[in-house]
Amino acid sequence: MPEYWFKYGVTETFVEISEEIAQRRIQPSIIGSPIDVEGKVADFLDELLADRDLNLIQILYDHSGDLTSLNLLKALVKRFLKLKPDGVVVFIASSWRLDSVIGRKHLNSELKRLELNLTPKTFLEKSDSQGIESLVDRSIPLIVVTSAEPHGIFGEFCLREAMTLNELMNGRGQEKPSEKIDDVWRDLLAKYDVYGLCAVGDEILGGSAEEVDLKARKLVKEKFGVEVDDADMIIAGAGGYPRDSTLESSIHLLSLLADFVIDGGLIGLVAECREGLGSKEFITALAKEFGTGYEGEIVGSIREVLKNRRVALTSTLPKAILENLLGIKGFDTPQDLLTYGLRIYSRSAKVLIAENGLVKPIKRETLGQS
Repeated sequence: MPEYWFKYGVTETFVEISEEIAQRRIQPSIIGSPIDVEGKVADFLDELLADRDLNLIQILYDHSGDLTSLNLLKALVKRFLKLKPDGVVVFIASSWRLDSVIGRKHLNSELKRLELNLTPKTFLEKSDSQGIESLVDRSIPLIVVTSAEPHGIFGEFCLREAMTLNELMNGRGQEKPSEKIDDVWRDLLAKYDVYGLCAVGDEILGGSAEEVDLKARKLVKEKFGVEVDDADMIIAGAGGYPRDSTLESSIHLLSLLADFVIDGGLIGLVAECREGLGSKEFITALAKEFGTGYEGEIVGSIREVLKNRRVALTSTLPKAILENLLGIKGFDTPQDLLTYGLRIYSRSAKVLIAENGLVKPIKRETLGQS
């Protein structure tokens, strides 16, 4: 009987599916870790410094919890200090894809583990009164370092999101961040000398921020793209710690997974959520069933999925809270979640498994056009 394993907090959990049931594992075409990170960073930095006498660089690093972007950051700092032994690194950090408390804690522990002596000038988070303008020197290049991947609200999370979300979170207007982000991005690019280092699956991109962001978005579709299937249900992992620490940091995956199942189909998400629902802004938006800003947009996306899909969650969250706030079924194990789905669709159901829900749905007609 096939077993499928999911990262679940700092541990793992699994589901067994009888061979009698139609099943398929879906996964992106990423082939492994990036090769020669140090070489890619050296080429990027050598070109950046070729006609400049710089003893100081500014780094804006968005931490997603993955080792690749951390290694990218480490390689950049080491290379710069090798070229400029007396150089200074101004380090600004954020973790927009994670719970802010968990993100800061995880980043600090990883910097210590990597023996990377960096202390953030500031750690950007929601309701932070400091904008980019008060933190970044316009006369010095700003290097945005992060990883690019699919995202349920923005389509892709790349350099644009890493740099603009602080401005968008501070605004707290009625508009959706996804609708304002392009304007904010263009404004920041016009004001600052911005470059990017970005990991996309098994590739590293470096250069001007605008060019890297565009290339990264195309690569996300290539590296994370999976052809959609008319399945009755999909069970997907949220990536484990620190990704699945809260419902808020995990639930955007529903929008990525919805296209893989038929109308009336079931999306099952495996996310521990040991730290609870998420920020107070997100909880308020959940309770009101709407909200402004990013949290309101997340809640709106959940409601949109629930219009024609069932949703179930394997987590540590109280089942009554999931049912009352969202109308989502809660289960203790993926096996219980599978049993629930088979009771609805019978053993003739078609089941998809995504051990990591970071996939980019590609429709068949799109594949045909390309």
